[in-house]
Amino acid sequence: MRARLLVAAFAALTLACSDSGGPNDNEPSRPPSELNILRLSDTSPPLLNPVVSFYAVRGEDSEARIFFDNGQGGQGEEYLRLKLDDASLLTYPDGTEFVEGDSVLITIRVVDPAQTLFELEPSGLKFSPDDPAELKIRYQEVDDDLNGDGDVDVDDLELELTLAIWRQESPGDPFVRLGTVLLDDIDEVETTLEGFSRYALAY
Repeated sequence: MRARLLVAAFAALTLACSDSGGPNDNEPSRPPSELNILRLSDTSPPLLNPVVSFYAVRGEDSEARIFFDNGQGGQGEEYLRLKLDDASLLTYPDGTEFVEGDSVLITIRVVDPAQTLFELEPSGLKFSPDDPAELKIRYQEVDDDLNGDGDVDVDDLELELTLAIWRQESPGDPFVRLGTVLLDDIDEVETTLEGFSRYALAY
């Protein structure tokens, strides 16, 4: 059933691409009031670690992940993953370049446990454009009724095909859409980051 709906949604989306008022209207930025940030389902498990911190070191690979609780106080399904390669770190927030062995404390925070909205710190940290950080968000626990109309139907699957990761420099600023890879078969989106701020999974 889901496969048939996805085919129908893809066909509808293809037709909508020529409509500037459609869901895929290529708007590069939107004010917060016009962005639809995905909501977690009422039945989703609680988060195991809504805040995670780790030291990233120039010259070493590192990563951090946020998980859902498995119902027994342990690690359940993955929600978010941030991955840095050994050459990802470029400059500190004050502009000082990293050299081999330099480290920085990175914190990832879920801004609202009901929404796919995250804050990454320290603000101003820069990554190499040749070897950027990688951000992955799993949305398997998101409410399938994406448009909130009370039904899960082809309209929601059409919206799923337009999902992207959006960046907000500071609270209240417009959101800017990032180039995003959508892997709808595993309910995951991926993008690369050259700096830190707020990020949302939205349409």
